[in-house]
Amino acid sequence: MKNIILCAVLMLAVGAAEARTTKTTKTSTNKSKFDVRVPVKKWIRKMNNGFRVGIGQGTLGTNIRARKNGIDESTNGTRSTKMQLQAGWEKIETNEIGYSAFFTYQDIAEALQTEGSNDKEDVRSMRWSGNATYGITDQVYTYGGLNLNKFYGSEEIEANFERGIGYQAGLGFMLHKKANLEIEYLSLVSEGRTNGINVDIAAKGVMLKLNTPISFDI
Repeated sequence: MKNIILCAVLMLAVGAAEARTTKTTKTSTNKSKFDVRVPVKKWIRKMNNGFRVGIGQGTLGTNIRARKNGIDESTNGTRSTKMQLQAGWEKIETNEIGYSAFFTYQDIAEALQTEGSNDKEDVRSMRWSGNATYGITDQVYTYGGLNLNKFYGSEEIEANFERGIGYQAGLGFMLHKKANLEIEYLSLVSEGRTNGINVDIAAKGVMLKLNTPISFDI
């Protein structure tokens, strides 16, 4: 009888030990199944929401104002754009205020030649813009806001002209879930000093833009 009881106690002890071992193994297996891609995918999915890329084309009327020793002279011109590329995020809701924020690269076809300079290298605009948006209907929306612009191109312009705050306002049309068409009035400004002359540059005009959503995955 004592032998039977002893065998029963030993069997219970062995069973408990095996159970603990199985539980530990399962816990270790579960921990080893953690995939770092899961939180990364969630973050990318969140960033994909509202991400847009686009192109644009238009014509800008420029005004170069030179001021020296009380003399104020202005030169006006019209310049088309070779190419405009933009990327950013937007949120547009019907009958609600949303937002958009874009970085834009714009290549201007003709140079902004300042007084006393023979440099006619094409000028590029790089800028950040932020807008408030409002959905008028499911297919039509409006937007407007400010931009922080810097002109690049010739060494003279890059070295002597500072960033300037301009503005833009436009009307957008959701032609398709993959395509937004926008008509925008754009104003870019910059100021600087070259050859002892204070110079203000303003470029204003109408842009036609096309945006499309893009997403990334891993």
